[in-house]
Amino acid sequence: MKIYITTDLEGVSGVVHPEHTAWDGRRHHEARRWMTEDVNAAVDAAVEMGATEVLVCDGHSSSRNIIISDLHPAATLIFGRSGRRLGQMEGLDESFDAVFQIGYHARVGTPSTLNHTTNSGVLTASTINGRPVGELDMNAVIAGEFGVPVAMASGDSAAMAEMQELCPWVETAVVKWPVGMYAAKVLSPAREQQLIREAVQRALRRLPEMKTVTVERPTTLELTFKDTALADAAYLMPGTVRTSHYAVAFTGADIFEAYRAHFVMIALAAREQWHTVA
Repeated sequence: MKIYITTDLEGVSGVVHPEHTAWDGRRHHEARRWMTEDVNAAVDAAVEMGATEVLVCDGHSSSRNIIISDLHPAATLIFGRSGRRLGQMEGLDESFDAVFQIGYHARVGTPSTLNHTTNSGVLTASTINGRPVGELDMNAVIAGEFGVPVAMASGDSAAMAEMQELCPWVETAVVKWPVGMYAAKVLSPAREQQLIREAVQRALRRLPEMKTVTVERPTTLELTFKDTALADAAYLMPGTVRTSHYAVAFTGADIFEAYRAHFVMIALAAREQWHTVA
């Protein structure tokens, strides 16, 4: 049995502030340790349930967050960001039996801790074929295109509600409850890891019941930006359509093409934002 684990940082218990999530943040190292321990809990439970191979994808920011020296020896790791065509799902293919999403947050605009989608500095909304989506949703759709179900997820209560809205069969571990953008009711790492282990065990016992989620082709991904200058920059990408002063859309042959396009549009917008600030 092959298991794929995609990770993020904002949904880890105790992570409530950019000091935890930014590479140069004063609290980033302790957040990295919590994230690594959560991943290890999921890997350990999967191995106990019969997994023979576990691939982990470090999906937060620069994708250099997991502490490799502390990584579970049964896991291999996608580490670093350059060259990824599938973002937080790099390395996934049809050979895997299940996907776990560890440490995820709610989509941008949701009243929850550290909510955002892909880039917190430039986006205010994103949709696929008109449906609001966040990172959890996009990852699930990519997994579905490979025929692999999302079987388990962990994060705050708002993110897990989003996950179950799209994939009601998913086993979830709610590890914190939002109070505000930079505050949450949190659990100890030991309790968090216990909940993750239990969710993995439940998910793999129910694996034959798990389903996949896909979207219609062609696939349109629309991004709404924080200001019109950012939308101007994204609109420079060939094939895009300006759907409002703030929004730009791209229609791809499938989710893979649309997903790659959304990264390019965000990169163009982020570059414009940097030059404006500079």
